[in-house]
Amino acid sequence: MKTFNDGCSGMGFYVLRSMLFAALLPLAACARQPAQKPVELTQTNEQGCTRQRSVGPQDPYADPAPLKQACVGPYLLALPQNYFDNQIGTEHDGSFALALEYPSLEPFKPGERIDLPVAKSLRTVRIRYGYSDRYTPLEILERMSTLPEYEPDSPSRSFKDRIKGEEVHGLMPYYVDMARVRAHYLGKGASKDTPLIQSESNDDWYVSFDVAGRVERLVSCASREMKDPGYDWRDNVPVKNSTIGVARCEHMFVIPDRDVLVSVSYLRDLLPQWQRLEARATAIFLQSQVTTERPAQGVPR
Repeated sequence: MKTFNDGCSGMGFYVLRSMLFAALLPLAACARQPAQKPVELTQTNEQGCTRQRSVGPQDPYADPAPLKQACVGPYLLALPQNYFDNQIGTEHDGSFALALEYPSLEPFKPGERIDLPVAKSLRTVRIRYGYSDRYTPLEILERMSTLPEYEPDSPSRSFKDRIKGEEVHGLMPYYVDMARVRAHYLGKGASKDTPLIQSESNDDWYVSFDVAGRVERLVSCASREMKDPGYDWRDNVPVKNSTIGVARCEHMFVIPDRDVLVSVSYLRDLLPQWQRLEARATAIFLQSQVTTERPAQGVPR
């Protein structure tokens, strides 16, 4: 009996020790975990602009909307968060776009873009600001309107292959030559229903040049052959119709004293208002600047 009792006692000790060891394993694993890095409250880009980051849960419905910071090259901006496309500020990498509502060209109400139906999307005028250390804005515009090395026979990437029209809305049109486009891609074996040769997949250019003859403004709009823009107008507000697709314009221009390239996206029917849209995008940038320091002279661009 005594031997039996000693055996049970030993077995009980073994079981107890095993249970204790198993219970301590998670604690030991936690102890070996490296300490978590504190959340970075600022972010600095390659041009030396430092912005305050938004950390923790964000409330897009906050009214009045809190100010959020964003960097465009060396320039620091501060804007109410409802100006941003996502209505909470920049993305995690610092990129961002702004969204205004047509026809007011004011930001949407706080939280109004979180659930974005087609009607609100049609009324959206989207703005992006860009800065490059490698190229000046004028060089970027020139490259966009020059035949690329990877497609030297492109039927639509240069002025010479387009149809020059009469001045419209103060801009010089260079219409895409759809007959040339179709012949080019069909000759390469494309089928007749390939998107490359459809009017909605090709753009007309509306251009202005500076005194040196360089492209200073390039508005690229869905081809004039796309007769139905995909929306109708009711009380000065666009309403989607049953046509697939929407005719839009991508309007690029330069803020010369800041070396910033601006891109504004809007419905094709708004092209006659390009000056108003351009002025609004420029004003938002200049009025929201916290720092106005320009890059040092001699910095490669």
